[in-house]
Amino acid sequence: MRDYPPKPVHIYNRAVFLDRYGTINVDTHYPYDASLLEIIPRSLDGIKILSRLPVHIIVVSNQAGIALGIFTRKDMSNFNKELRSRVERASGRIDAFYYCPHLEPKNLTKGQMPCNCSKPAPGLLLEAARDFNIDLSKSFIIGDKTSDIVAGEVVGCTGILVKTGKGGKEEGALPIKTNIIVDDLYEASLVVQSLIEHEELEKVHAVVGS
Repeated sequence: MRDYPPKPVHIYNRAVFLDRYGTINVDTHYPYDASLLEIIPRSLDGIKILSRLPVHIIVVSNQAGIALGIFTRKDMSNFNKELRSRVERASGRIDAFYYCPHLEPKNLTKGQMPCNCSKPAPGLLLEAARDFNIDLSKSFIIGDKTSDIVAGEVVGCTGILVKTGKGGKEEGALPIKTNIIVDDLYEASLVVQSLIEHEELEKVHAVVGS
């Protein structure tokens, strides 16, 4: 489900998908109070780097706290608004927020079927790709949980695991293919920048050499 923007505007054909808890802001166990939003050091600097690249920056977040009755969708939207405001004040941008309001697999009782949007399921990425006309094979996903990386790997995104938050050691951690593991979102952003710049340089060489 999309929380923001009301109407998607396609500009780029690739995206950087960002987890929220543990990647951008401190995971204080279902944080939802906008006044208590705590940004992880250097994450805003990382988003500023990404904002200069030809990519959509899209937050994809499991919000099981809604299904658990811990907070409301309005609480979540207010939290997202405050996060976006802080990013913009730091000269960055977030182009969209997508969320899953359902229970995560770890919360399900025996016999309950998981939804198709709670990571590690790729539903949020697929929805965003449809809305923004994104080529997922040229896109990236950055997160602190193996479920983030698996969601991206299923649809062909390049995954980057950060050591902030759970650092890939969450309960029920899944096997992942990525070998790109960095300290935080800032370093992950530098990796994305380097990979895109290298790709563009190869395109120039191909044109010159033809």
